[in-house]
Amino acid sequence: MSPRRICLVGVRGVGKTTLVRSVLPRLPSVDHVVGSAVLRELAGDAFARFDHLPAEVKDGYRRQAIAWMDDRQAREGRTILCDGHTSLLDESDGRVTAVFTEEDCRFFRELILVEAPIEVVLGHRLGDRTKHRSLDRSVIEAEIDGERETAVRIAREWGLTLHRLPAITDASTADRLVEVLS
Repeated sequence: MSPRRICLVGVRGVGKTTLVRSVLPRLPSVDHVVGSAVLRELAGDAFARFDHLPAEVKDGYRRQAIAWMDDRQAREGRTILCDGHTSLLDESDGRVTAVFTEEDCRFFRELILVEAPIEVVLGHRLGDRTKHRSLDRSVIEAEIDGERETAVRIAREWGLTLHRLPAITDASTADRLVEVLS
């Protein structure tokens, strides 16, 4: 059986990275990568203005990120678990737009959607003021709805397995993630 390719998705501030870090010691066959960190490494100084780059340039970096993960998985032989998004808030116009590319859909075979109520996401964002994230409840609601709708649509259209995890409020969510990844 070949190693799995999974993208863990959810809005910024839902707690994806914290959740994954809490379970990684229990999952030695899982290789965790953060999608934005891979893009940051590949884009270098251009990453600071990534949202404002031409679409073809952004797509080029995203294709490079898929190739990077493919190469890494070939070397490591482990399941790739990429922390990422299916959609993001476009700061320039306030709309939530899909960012999961066709290459992403071809690479990943599973999505794990981490869902949380607005209050949980807002609490996480207020607790981490080092990152620029909207604190506007209507914006957070639009982000949550957009991430959910995009993940469900992508899974349906591309035949990806969609796992849904509830709000990150207790150890049961970590246990469920371990079950999904085992």
